Amino acid sequence: MKWILHDWDDERSIAVLKSCRRAVRQGGTLVVLEAVLAPPNEGAGAKFADLNMLAVPGRQERTKEEFARLFAASGFRLTNVIEAGPRISIIEGEPA
Repeated sequence: MKWILHDWDDERSIAVLKSCRRAVRQGGTLVVLEAVLAPPNEGAGAKFADLNMLAVPGRQERTKEEFARLFAASGFRLTNVIEAGPRISIIEGEPA
């Protein structure tokens, strides 16, 4: 999925991911392309996108830890985050 989860609050994002989990078999991989917020005082790109997303209720960018919680709540385990550009990362997960 590309730029889907940032449009939804946690509850709806988990529902989307649970739907993906029903489709991904054991041994499969979930790939999500989203901005990942850097720790405080690091990396401005995704933080400006987050400010923009927060202007519309329910939309947001997330940290690696927040993605890990979403994945866990939907039956996945976050396995890798690869920075692919200034405002996009490849977030990988596998069935838990």
